[in-house]
Amino acid sequence: MPIDFVFNPELRLLDGTIIRDRGDALKFAQSQELRPGVDDRDEILHLLERAGDPNEVEAAGQKFRDWLAELEVLDQRP
Repeated sequence: MPIDFVFNPELRLLDGTIIRDRGDALKFAQSQELRPGVDDRDEILHLLERAGDPNEVEAAGQKFRDWLAELEVLDQRP
């Protein structure tokens, strides 16, 4: 069963969106256009939806952060 998790620190996007937890991450990923062969959106969704233990949670969170960096949507300002 998936477990909920929070991003600490929360993830701030350039458009003002704040991603605090798994639910926010899922909403963001689901709202993105599917680009087969271009990015890992479907893999990210799969990992976020099924993260069921602390190791899976950490892996899903890191993969999501990496994906946001690839999309160049993370606000990197302090």
